[in-house]
Amino acid sequence: MADVVEFRQSKTFGASMPRPLSSDERQLLLQIVEVVPHSANLLNQIESAQYDEAWFDGSQSFSILVSAAVPPYSLGGVVKAGRQVGPGATVHEDGSRPTNDNFVGEVFLWLIDGRIADLEYCWVTDDMPDRLPRLDQLVR
Repeated sequence: MADVVEFRQSKTFGASMPRPLSSDERQLLLQIVEVVPHSANLLNQIESAQYDEAWFDGSQSFSILVSAAVPPYSLGGVVKAGRQVGPGATVHEDGSRPTNDNFVGEVFLWLIDGRIADLEYCWVTDDMPDRLPRLDQLVR
C-alpha cells in the first residue's frame, strides 16, 4: 500500500479503506482502455489499481488509486497536466445494436496528471443504475 498514490485533492465521502478491484470492475476498466492508442501505461495502471471509494452512497462511480511506480499515460510522449477526461464508452441496453432508443448512459475514466483517478458512470434513465454496465452493453 505504501507505493500507492492518491491524486485527488480531498476525500468527501466515507472513510473506507482501499480494496482490490473486483473482477467485474477490472474487466470494465480493461475493456475501456484496450482500444486506446498507446494504452500500455493505462493497462499497467489497471494492474496496480485499487478501489478507493464510491462517489456517494449508492453510486456506481468510484475513485481509484494506482501505483506511483507505474508511468503516467501519455499520448505522443506528452503527459497532460491536471484533471482530464480519459477514455470511455457509451452504454446501451443492447450493445450489439446501439441506437438512441436503447442508450442508457456513458462510462469513462478521469485522469489526473496521466494517472487513472476515477471511473464515472453517468446515466440518462429515470433511475440511478444499481450495478456497473455489462461488457456487452459498451460501445466505443
